[in-house]
Parts: sequence; structure tokens; C-alpha cells
Amino acid sequence: VASSSDLSYSIVGLPRRNSRSSSGARDERQVRRCNSAGSSERSSCRKATMPHPFNLRTERRGRVKEGNFVQMMREMLLEEERLRNPLAQALPWTTEEPENLAKPPTKEPTEPFDVVLHSAVRAVGRSKFDHQIAERNIFLERLELEKERQQKLDEEIEIKLLRKEQVPRAHPMPDFSKPFMPKRSVKPQTVPREPRFHTRPTRHSPKTRS
Repeated sequence: VASSSDLSYSIVGLPRRNSRSSSGARDERQVRRCNSAGSSERSSCRKATMPHPFNLRTERRGRVKEGNFVQMMREMLLEEERLRNPLAQALPWTTEEPENLAKPPTKEPTEPFDVVLHSAVRAVGRSKFDHQIAERNIFLERLELEKERQQKLDEEIEIKLLRKEQVPRAHPMPDFSKPFMPKRSVKPQTVPREPRFHTRPTRHSPKTRS
């Protein structure tokens, strides 16, 4: 049974051509026309850019991660299968035939010796220093207490003296038998002198002189 395309070619009376040969001939004709055309027409006769797939680093990382994930899941499944079927461990042979192990040779006892550690020496020095500091603090506290006690005693003495001074007392009666008589001064009288006033000469300008 002939197809519709065969029937159409047979009706028209034209020979049937292969699609690949026709496209190749068309490309050759286009190349010849572009070569014979000018520079302005050659720009329009260029071949179309063939797209190439992008080689992205993210895709490679994704494939690597996917492979790692698949490997991890496979290992997890194998581990779960191994745990589901545990293997029984046999008893050691020593339970049926116990073995008498040989005793290790006895070692001589260790003889300790005195070790003088630097930390112990420092601890002794530190204890002495702390004792000196404690004695010094006690001495300072005693001095402070003695100072406060002496200050209180001085304040009490001053208060007693002030109280004694503030007590009202009777003054003795003045003696009017010898009244006060002012005496004339023996010094000579002051002789006044006339002051000497000096007038300063004033500077005159040449205009005033003329």
C-alpha cells in the first residue's frame, strides 16, 4: 500500500528526493550565494549559533552529593540487615578446659625516698609570709584601738574643761578708791611742715610756640 506522499509524487510526475540530500544541496546553494554576495549581505548569511549545554559546578557537586547519599543509604540498609540477623558467639574453650596461668614473677618492693618538691618549699615560705602579714595586721589594729582610746580621753578632758569654764562665777568688786586719772603725754608736739609740690613742665608743640 502506497502512502499519501508516494501518491502525490506519482501524480505530479516528479522524482522523489531524499530529505537529507535536499537539505545538503540547499546548504551548498546558500554558501555559494553568501560567498558571491557582498560584505553587507554576508553578515545575514552567517550560520546560527549552536547552543551547547552548560557545565555548571553546582551540577557536579549535586551529582557527587547524590552519589554519597545513595552510598550512605546503602550502608545503612546493610547495617540494619546485619543487626536483624545477629550471629551467636560461641563460648571460649577455656570454660571446658580451664587453663592454669603461670604466676608472674614477684617484683621487689619499691623503696620510697624523700622527694623535696619545689611546691612544698614555696608552701613553707608562703606560710611564713602569711604569718608575718597577720602579725602586722594585728599590730596595726592595736595601734588604731590605742589611738581611738587616747582620742576619747582627750575629748573627755576637753569637755570637762569647757564645762568648768562655762560655770558662772562672781567677779570681785572693783576698787574705786584709786580712780583712773589720765596723764598728759610727755612727747613733743608735731611741728607741721609745708609740703613741696613740684609742677612738671609740659611739652609744647611747635605750633603753640610760634
